[in-house]
Amino acid sequence: MSRAESVAVKRGKPRSAWSTRDAPGAHRGWKRHFEGWEPGLVAVFIAASAAILAVPRPVEPADLPLPLADARALARTRDADAARAREAERVGLDAEVRELGSAFRAFGVVDADADHTEAELLTARKRVLEAVGPALGQGDEAVLRLRAYQLSSFLREVRRFEATGEETDELRELGGNFVGLLRRNVWLEEGKAKRRGGGAARRVSMDATVLGVLFKKRWSAVVGIQRAPFGPALDEERALFSFLLSHPRGVGAGAKGFAAPGEVTASPLDEGPVGAPGPRSRAAAFREAEARRAEEQYRLKKIDELAALDPAYPKHLARGVSLYRLGKFVQSAEAFRSHLDEHPDGAHALRAQNYLRAALGRARDEQL
Repeated sequence: MSRAESVAVKRGKPRSAWSTRDAPGAHRGWKRHFEGWEPGLVAVFIAASAAILAVPRPVEPADLPLPLADARALARTRDADAARAREAERVGLDAEVRELGSAFRAFGVVDADADHTEAELLTARKRVLEAVGPALGQGDEAVLRLRAYQLSSFLREVRRFEATGEETDELRELGGNFVGLLRRNVWLEEGKAKRRGGGAARRVSMDATVLGVLFKKRWSAVVGIQRAPFGPALDEERALFSFLLSHPRGVGAGAKGFAAPGEVTASPLDEGPVGAPGPRSRAAAFREAEARRAEEQYRLKKIDELAALDPAYPKHLARGVSLYRLGKFVQSAEAFRSHLDEHPDGAHALRAQNYLRAALGRARDEQL
């Protein structure tokens, strides 16, 4: 090969693929040592966070576990009741079934009368019980259609009461002293609508599902039929107890309650400027403490009733929260420990551990 050819070959020879001029990162220097660090840092952060969350720490027991009702099951029950009510309206009811409905309404009128006597109530109830047998002789479904029709009418009259503030005769027939029940338990709230005469209408605290369950329970109690298929379904019970635990009865609610027209709620101890030290503030604080204590005692009772119906409900966890609110920290800790003994790895395990630590801490503080 001539010298010229050798020079030509050298000039045409391609550079190596590993040439330092084109090598990846050739000019990045020290930065190349930190490539890919982001995913590793995220993994470390997640692991550290999980470890922190998994460690029990004292947390004030604030949230009472509420029963969860299956919305689809409730919808199926509502649809079945609505279908029965439409059927009753379309084809009518047998005479024996209508007599039971009339007797139930007559009982409601007596029950709603604040001046009724015990004898009048017993007479009205006797008429109901005498009508039950012939009505059931037409079949359970016929009586269920009657109840569904009356339930639909009751819900309509409750909404009318909310919109107008008027307690109609039909509401008294179907609900008895239902409005009185609302007032006693502080289950009425001021609404935005205006009733006739310019006053504000009132909004019932419970929704249609809870109203329906309350009606069914009262209907069964008055008629005396407690067996299936007349009793509320489990999910209906869950919906009702969820409301009751969230809205405990207004025990001694004169101070915080919804007074009936003409009802006097003030006492001599309430005289004096608001916020001024003295008998008024001490009495108000005492009444508030007593009201809270009564509410928690009511919750404890309802927790036990619910647990008897629904074994899946975390009874001990709920009792622990309520007992903590009552200041019974040792009993509260025992309840949380019982929950953990039964459900060491359950959905509420970490919460129960946190609550247990808080209860034990308060119990120790009391002993110091």
